Amino acid sequence: MTNFLGTAKVYSATLLHNNTKLSFDSLTLNSFIADGKKHLSILSNEVEGSITGDFKILELPDAFKVFLSRYYPAYIPKPNHAVSNQDFSFFIKTKEVDEYVQLIDPRLKGFNDATFSGNLRLAQNELNVKAFIPQFEYDKKVFNSVNLESKGNLDTLFTRITAGDVVLNDSLHFPGTDLSIRSNNDVSVIQLKTSASKTLSEAELNATVQTLSDGVRIHFSPSSFIVNDKKWQLEKDGELTIRKSYIDASEVKFVQGNQEIVLSTRPAEDGTDHTDVVAQLKKVNIDDFAPFFLKKPRIEGVITGTVTLSDPFGKQRIDYEAEAENLTIDDKKIGDTKLNGGVNTATGLVTFKTKTDNPLYKVDIDGSYNYKDSTDKQMNIDVVSEHFDISLLDNYLGSIFSHMHGDAVSNLKISGGPNNKNFTGSVSVTGGSLMVNYTQCKYWFDNETFILNPGELDLGEIALKDTFNNEGTASGKVYFKNMFDELSFDNVNFHTKRNMLLLNTTEKDNSQFYGRVLGSATMSLNGPVTDMKMKINGSTSTTDSSHISIPTGSGREASAIDYIDFVQFGTEMQDGGGKKESSITLDMDLKANPACRIDVILDDVTGDVIRGQGNGDLSIHVGSNEKLEMRGRYDITKGEYKFNFQTFLQKYFTVNSGSSIVWTGDPYLANINIEAEYLAKNVDLSSISSSNNFKQKGDIKILASLTGILNKPDIKFSFVIPDRNNPLYGDFFAMNKLEAFRKEESEMNKQVASLLLINSFISTGQQNALTGNVPFTLAANTIGGVVSGWLTGIFNKSLDKATGGKVSTYLDINSSFDLQSTAALLQANVRTGFQFLLNNRLVILIGGNIDFNNPYALITNKNLISPDITIEYMLTKDGRWRAVGFNRTSIVATDLTGLQRNKTGLKISYRRDYDKRTKEEKIRRRERKNH
Repeated sequence: MTNFLGTAKVYSATLLHNNTKLSFDSLTLNSFIADGKKHLSILSNEVEGSITGDFKILELPDAFKVFLSRYYPAYIPKPNHAVSNQDFSFFIKTKEVDEYVQLIDPRLKGFNDATFSGNLRLAQNELNVKAFIPQFEYDKKVFNSVNLESKGNLDTLFTRITAGDVVLNDSLHFPGTDLSIRSNNDVSVIQLKTSASKTLSEAELNATVQTLSDGVRIHFSPSSFIVNDKKWQLEKDGELTIRKSYIDASEVKFVQGNQEIVLSTRPAEDGTDHTDVVAQLKKVNIDDFAPFFLKKPRIEGVITGTVTLSDPFGKQRIDYEAEAENLTIDDKKIGDTKLNGGVNTATGLVTFKTKTDNPLYKVDIDGSYNYKDSTDKQMNIDVVSEHFDISLLDNYLGSIFSHMHGDAVSNLKISGGPNNKNFTGSVSVTGGSLMVNYTQCKYWFDNETFILNPGELDLGEIALKDTFNNEGTASGKVYFKNMFDELSFDNVNFHTKRNMLLLNTTEKDNSQFYGRVLGSATMSLNGPVTDMKMKINGSTSTTDSSHISIPTGSGREASAIDYIDFVQFGTEMQDGGGKKESSITLDMDLKANPACRIDVILDDVTGDVIRGQGNGDLSIHVGSNEKLEMRGRYDITKGEYKFNFQTFLQKYFTVNSGSSIVWTGDPYLANINIEAEYLAKNVDLSSISSSNNFKQKGDIKILASLTGILNKPDIKFSFVIPDRNNPLYGDFFAMNKLEAFRKEESEMNKQVASLLLINSFISTGQQNALTGNVPFTLAANTIGGVVSGWLTGIFNKSLDKATGGKVSTYLDINSSFDLQSTAALLQANVRTGFQFLLNNRLVILIGGNIDFNNPYALITNKNLISPDITIEYMLTKDGRWRAVGFNRTSIVATDLTGLQRNKTGLKISYRRDYDKRTKEEKIRRRERKNH
């Protein structure tokens, strides 16, 4: 073989291992001499390699032994014969060799696409080895991106190994591992540096390792590692000796503050000749180390005790006895708990006992678990409690129920195998309560017993009470697997005896539909947690008040800038809330009566609301992952539209009986027909009266008609003389004036705004003095918007003259929220600021929400300006197409919590001024008529 020259090839070969075909197709072996050097190469479908230089194939192992015997003589003996001069370099590259690697050891995997190279020069006492391994695995420990570089002579070997990531388990990673080793005559000085996941941040181990014929002796130098941002010190001069049948630990101590772990050895207590390893734990934080072994539940506390490893080289057994102070499971404080048990590694049997004794938790647990048993007898645990706070179940049922409380007495048995754990027994609860997350209704129950059978929880029939002490019942079954996993509800029913709280949500809980509803109802819940179906059929109480709010989806972000949106990009950030793991669909059939008030929110930021009471049949469909759908008709018998300008001006429009809202699916596209009226008293009538030489005062009724689509209604006004005693009654000139206002919508809106603000009609001369020819916007869909447009025109005229049109103001006024209950939120009522026109293309608006003269506002919020900035770039010269970027902060007046909402985004908008459009259309009509 040493003198082999030439080429040998194998084709269409089959290679078997234990009757299993391996990936093998061909092999080519080539040997030749060139320039006085021997070349040997091998090539197959899974590996390629070469060796070049002066070498003898049969002596290659001995050549490496010459060097390695100098570094580790206790392990590797020196060759017992002279080795001829060897001077060669080598290169090996693997392909898909994983199945070949497992032939060496079934626990070994990987080494695909790895490279190995280096050289050996015996005469020059030189050894060099380099390797790169993308990934390999040993006993489920994964090593990624491993680089190795070794340089040696006949005295010392220097080795450096780096790894991109070392994965010990799902919770414990060591990225950036760097190991340096200097080896000479059975003594290796090592330095290990590594970082890890969030739990273990970094580590540095310094030690001297002496190689023994049957083990190693490790002498530790000062070392450290950081766990959860806490630096642990491994004190110097600790020593650990591990031999074939002997182990000895001396002063191996880990310290962090008042935490301490000390490893030591002692003769076996059973009289045998083996040695036990003892770990003494003192004030060790459980939550620092538990994530390495257990993800859920989250366990916290401080543990002090002893862990003993008996017969480490024989039939290993681990015994522990400890006490956990302030034991906490998933933020629920259990209290001081005694722990003891053991692990028999030969049989796989784990035994454990825990005892907790405190006012909320008085529980004894006694059980066993065999991790080597795959049958249904793997687990056997008895749980007996005299006191057990059921709030701990929030962590398992929290996607459906929350705020669970109650004192439980239980006698449970947990048994089963790895894939099917059964609970049997009973649980009796006193002083119990829970909240249904989707409806936010809280219910109380007392002295109720629940039966647990394998895979199911039988509720029996539970008597419930709501916040108002109204009564109802619940029944049904809940199915589950293992530890309350894969929950499913089977005909869980809820019935009210009379009236009961059915819905108690705010906008924060569900921005599509929220409120408080009391009434008589039946409810059913069916299906798995991932697709629950809830059905409610009921009618609102005729004696207790209910209140439902339905936003229209039209906020201030579009109306504050006078344009129509076609496409909007951006994100909305809102405090509170969170993503729910479960999915639920709710179908509610609700019969409303005049005791139930329904608020239709025309502007969700300022609280511009129509409040109505009446009769209706509503069908509501909504879900965690579905849009709200509503069907039905609501006839208003009583209602109001309240116009509120800051704290000094409030006007009430009465919604007339016979007004209605009809939903056909999309709640925001409901058809509305709402008539409202406001009686302006003691109005100055001089400017429209035929007798304008002296003051005349009287009452005028303003009629407002809202029709069309709910989220963008058409609003029109008209004036009515309320009675014969009015000075304008029979005044032909005044009647013509009022009719002219009605025909000219822009003029009508100006007069309505003037009446609401200054209780007077505005004359033509006054208009010219105030607003000139400033166009009046008709885009407003609320009464507050009408007034805002008028005031904006007044303020802008003088500023426009002073700055040549480069700077103007904008002002938005909104109304209709309850001053008494939301006085502290009036800053949401007015948005004002300055508008800058730059280069005839770029428009910048800077301003915010402002409130003043508000005695009820919080001191910290008085005169608060929430900063706004909007940048518009005119894409076309006429300014109709614009790109708009914005950032706004608003106080949501409809939410009594004072929620602050931030919006950021980009809009592509189309804007066309009404008056200009009207003039252009008139010109086109004249041109068509002339032609």
